[in-house]
Amino acid sequence: MNDDRTLGFIALLAGHPAVGPRRLSELLSERGAEAGWAEVGGDPAADPLATLASHRAAGIEILARHDERYPECLQPDPEPPAVLFAQGDLAALGTTRVAIVGTRRCTGGGAGVARELGRELTDAGVVIVSGLALGIDGAAHRGVLDAGGAPVGVVGCGLDVVYPSRHRDLWGQVRSIGLLLSEAPLGVRPAPWRFPARNRIIAALADIVIVVESHATGGSMHTVREADDRSIQVMAVPGSVRSPAAAGTNRLLAEGCAPVRDATDVLVALGLTAASRAATPDRRTRPDPVGQTVLAAFDWEPATLEHLVIRTGLRLPELALALEALLAAGWVETAGSWYERVAA
Repeated sequence: MNDDRTLGFIALLAGHPAVGPRRLSELLSERGAEAGWAEVGGDPAADPLATLASHRAAGIEILARHDERYPECLQPDPEPPAVLFAQGDLAALGTTRVAIVGTRRCTGGGAGVARELGRELTDAGVVIVSGLALGIDGAAHRGVLDAGGAPVGVVGCGLDVVYPSRHRDLWGQVRSIGLLLSEAPLGVRPAPWRFPARNRIIAALADIVIVVESHATGGSMHTVREADDRSIQVMAVPGSVRSPAAAGTNRLLAEGCAPVRDATDVLVALGLTAASRAATPDRRTRPDPVGQTVLAAFDWEPATLEHLVIRTGLRLPELALALEALLAAGWVETAGSWYERVAA
């Protein structure tokens, strides 16, 4: 167990711009926290006890490796974080965890699948870990919240720096109901190198990593590599061969990753059985017959007005009215000139 002064110096080191995760581990093991701070040219007037107090005042726990509350599942990792900053309930980590990751530039269908998986796996008692990014990550967290579960978010900045800012409300919900984790102390802004480092923690926490949608390159593929390095199973959701957002996931499937069609596929891979549960009712207003015709014409693929006119045979004014009603009821969403069906 580290004393308060040591914890304060660890927090100071973790926020130093010249100290990344590997360097921090080396300094702490070879020099110790206070000597390490001097070695990197840290301000000699910095007050470690004040630094510790500011974190505690914000409800942030500083978990140095080998402290008794440090997550046990990370101890044997090849690159364990030397320190974690935690806000929320550490019990939210549970015992069975699945990471759901994917692109920020996802389709509406991909976001719907991520939210559905988050909800249904939570219903089955699985803890969902993700990165609180836009797109697939945020959708997965919202699915957990839909089910009344406790999401685990791993972020690449200080826990007082909401990134992306559009997720301010979502961060607040995850913090109050679940758990936020970071390697960065208060005040640290996001930097490009911090997200690959964050991704290794997401992979290390997971029993299985699910990629819902991913472009050919990007953060999700980095998380996949980190999972592969740790012999953690990766599964992928199939997508359209015409969708750039599914290029990475379809490649994973071609390379032999197991497919995810629904939550049952994941539960089987975990060695669990789906608990019998009533389906979550869809509270949206049921479309009228014309609206149902339009929904069926999507076939879960994006479409333009021209596509839908051809597929439905409806006149443009009639189709436009039906789409307006579907948008208002939450059955369809739009991006530019494209429309896409939304899952429950």
